[in-house]
Amino acid sequence: MSREQPFQNVLREDAELRMRARERQHEEGRAPLAAPQPMQHVDNPQRLLHELQVYQVELELQNEQLEAARAWIEAALASYTELYDFAPVPYLTLNRTGVITETNLAAARLLGSERARVIDKRLGVFVAESDRPRVMACLKSLFATQCDAQCEVSLVARDGTRRTVEMRTTLANDGESCRAVLVDVSERSAREHQTRRLADAFTLAPEGMFISDHNGVITDINHAFTALTGFAHDQVVGQHRRMLNCESRAPGLDEDIMRSLAINGSWSGEIWHRHRDGDVYRTSAHISTIPDSSGAQTCVTRFARHD
Repeated sequence: MSREQPFQNVLREDAELRMRARERQHEEGRAPLAAPQPMQHVDNPQRLLHELQVYQVELELQNEQLEAARAWIEAALASYTELYDFAPVPYLTLNRTGVITETNLAAARLLGSERARVIDKRLGVFVAESDRPRVMACLKSLFATQCDAQCEVSLVARDGTRRTVEMRTTLANDGESCRAVLVDVSERSAREHQTRRLADAFTLAPEGMFISDHNGVITDINHAFTALTGFAHDQVVGQHRRMLNCESRAPGLDEDIMRSLAINGSWSGEIWHRHRDGDVYRTSAHISTIPDSSGAQTCVTRFARHD
């Protein structure tokens, strides 16, 4: 863009405004203003009067534009405020030290307090004491790297209620504060905790246990399985559970087991197994079915050696 271009744009806008002013003056049929007293430095008083009238209309048009702009800004601000305040997602604005400078209603509810009681408080006040260093580490990383950062912490309400949230932060335009979104992951965290507990119970159970899919293929075993059968994890996973069968197995037993699983969802009884070294031993077994994520039936077999 040339240096003359901005000046030309101003002249063009001024000319357009002046044209609109003249058109309005003509449309409204305004009576001429009273002629000013003759002045020595004015060659044409009538022309001056006309210019003043046009200028008056220009000011009125500019005032209308300013009023329209002000109304638009106020409407946009009200819309943004309503969108922010009543958004279902909890939003916070934090400074470098973790002090809450802004919050919406959803965030205040999640923190278990009124919004007025949340503003100017450190977020750490609402976080479990053991998780407070994690919050500060997240903010430190955000401001140091200027890259989004997140962490998972436990919120503790005034009534003692705990919620696990994922705090996702992004740097604000001023570089001195950040926007934070709090995502409630309590249910997901509880499921993960329960899954870990079940996995530990499976792995550390004193009974031999193995899981097989709907085709009878072994998908997992526990430590006791290896101790009882002599087979390591990589030697059985992917193999059919028939690999444990032996000649001492009662005729028709497999059919009886499958029939009971189909009708009752479980089976209990004695099964003869073959050890890796070739020995045959008797076990007390319990087999139950549970649906997997796809709805197919998975079998969980528990067994203990019968000497």
